[in-house]
Amino acid sequence: MKVAIGPVFEEFGGVSRHIFGIKKFSSHEVRVVPSKFARTVLGKSGLRISLYRRLMNKIRLNGYDAVHSHVDPWFTNLCLSSRTNTCKWIHTYHTLYFEEDYPEGLKTWQKEINRTLIEVASKADMRISVSKWLHDYLSDTYSIQTEIIPNGVDLEGCDKANPDRFRKRCRLFGDFILFVGNIQPIKNPELFVKLALQMPEVKFMMIGRNLDAIHLMNEYAVSIPKNLVLMNEMRHEDVLDAMSACTAFVITSKREATPITLLEAMGMSKPVVVPAHSGCKEVVHSNDYGFLYEPDSLEDLVDQTRQALISKHVGERARERVSQNHDWKILVKRIDSLYESCS
Repeated sequence: MKVAIGPVFEEFGGVSRHIFGIKKFSSHEVRVVPSKFARTVLGKSGLRISLYRRLMNKIRLNGYDAVHSHVDPWFTNLCLSSRTNTCKWIHTYHTLYFEEDYPEGLKTWQKEINRTLIEVASKADMRISVSKWLHDYLSDTYSIQTEIIPNGVDLEGCDKANPDRFRKRCRLFGDFILFVGNIQPIKNPELFVKLALQMPEVKFMMIGRNLDAIHLMNEYAVSIPKNLVLMNEMRHEDVLDAMSACTAFVITSKREATPITLLEAMGMSKPVVVPAHSGCKEVVHSNDYGFLYEPDSLEDLVDQTRQALISKHVGERARERVSQNHDWKILVKRIDSLYESCS
């Protein structure tokens, strides 16, 4: 079968990793839209991307047995217009944007994504949710029925990560606690900075877009402690190297679907510390596989992080859990079955 999946305009972020995971492990001919060549030509030029979208709206996605959309309103509408009797449409729900997670309110583009997910994506022939809590929310709130197929992890990629390569590249040696995310309020980077302030004897690192001292101080009015190293966005391979080098991995997000960074850290047998809510709680499940802290409780976050640093076998069990429940080699068979049911 020929399947068009997308969109991917830049190769950062969990949704892009999700799409690449399906492409890598699917038994069908999965083509990412835009193609790698097109992404190179388009670059980050807003004008070129706008012209590309207009062109695709005219020619549509022709010659495919299935089209598979994710998040982006433009591509979701493109898949809707490309659907025919011989080309079915699948949509994957990753999350929605919630007012309570954004103190200053949702931006226009966030509201547009929500509207498209509720009003347009709900018309897809087949709908997937990447987490149970999202499945339940869509069903209870909007009567949108989905099949739960969680995010997957590329364990082969995890196994290729090299901690020494990262340490040499960044000239960073010794133990450290890692955060991977961005400056957005939903990722709650302020809480991680406060964690570093509470544990001055331990080294911390943050990796992600706009995670620098100026942005953090401007956005959250926090002081950056000396034991916290800030690094900007990296290639995915470099992030995996950083994960393989860290002592523990911490997520401070206010809400997550099924965070791929969490799956990757667990896939490397790292002790993880995550809030006891949404997709993080679904993945970790219990303290047998990681450390769950009370959301927004700095005191509990500190306690659980200290426990993670002295844990012995939690990381090994974490690897076993994701290999059983989130290995792309297993999950993609369920997605392939959906594709096949289209024919």
